[in-house]
Amino acid sequence: MSTGINTDAGEKLRAYADRMERLMEEIDGLKDDLKDLKGQAKNDGFNVQALTRLIMIRRDKRRFEVEAELLNDLLLYAHATGIPLDVISPSVESGEEVVRSSKVDPAAESAPFD
Repeated sequence: MSTGINTDAGEKLRAYADRMERLMEEIDGLKDDLKDLKGQAKNDGFNVQALTRLIMIRRDKRRFEVEAELLNDLLLYAHATGIPLDVISPSVESGEEVVRSSKVDPAAESAPFD
């Protein structure tokens, strides 16, 4: 693929550069908006550092929920296909790690992950 001035590759490259430049300008604008918002919160007497930490915790919680859903789907698919899969997950009650297996005893009548 040649990247001359009047080639398709050259035009694509120019389009990518233009789009990237616009996105970077938007990011700079959003950073300015965030700075202004933090200033407003500070002027209203709020602790901006605590507010920022709260947002980070909320974002991590959403990421954790997405990962938990993905792991649940993985375990269900492994079980449905009969593929044994051992997973280490933290126990909510004790804080210790617990090994859970997708291997199911055919004689057992309960669900595999009770």
